[in-house]
Amino acid sequence: MMSQKPKIAFFQCQWCLYSQEDQIWVDTQLPKNIHLTKSPCTGRINPLYILNAVQGGADGVMISGCMPEQCHFKTGNMAARRQLEEFNDFLDHIGYEKQRVRFVWLDLQDRGIIQKQLAQFEQDLEALGPATNLVTRVKIAEGELNA
Repeated sequence: MMSQKPKIAFFQCQWCLYSQEDQIWVDTQLPKNIHLTKSPCTGRINPLYILNAVQGGADGVMISGCMPEQCHFKTGNMAARRQLEEFNDFLDHIGYEKQRVRFVWLDLQDRGIIQKQLAQFEQDLEALGPATNLVTRVKIAEGELNA
C-alpha cells in the first residue's frame, strides 16, 4: 500500500480526446500526481521517453491513443503499440512490472472514459506499491546545483 498517490506519467496523442470536456479536464484539472506529455501521435513516443519517466520515479506509465482505424496518421498507433509492447517486455525483464505500463485505445465518441481509466490505473498502482528499483535520478533541493 502506498502512503501517497502513485506518480503517473501520462502520454497522450493530441488527437485521441475528441470531446472538448475531456480535453479541458486533462489540460486543466488533471491531478497533481499525473504528469501529462502530449504527442502528435503515439507513434512518435520514443521508448526512451518511457524509460526517462521510469528513471524519474513514475510508479506507472499510461499511453492513450486513437482506436486503430481512427489514427490521424493512419498506422502510427499500431506501430507504437507494437514497439511499446516490446519495450514493456524489456522493462519487465529489468524489474519494472508489466502492469505498470498501460496502453489505452480511445474512440472519438468516448466521453468520460479517460477519467475512469486513470482512476482505475491509479488504484491498480496503489495495490502494486511504489516502484523504486529503477529510479536513478535524485530530486535536487531548491537552490542547489545539479553537479
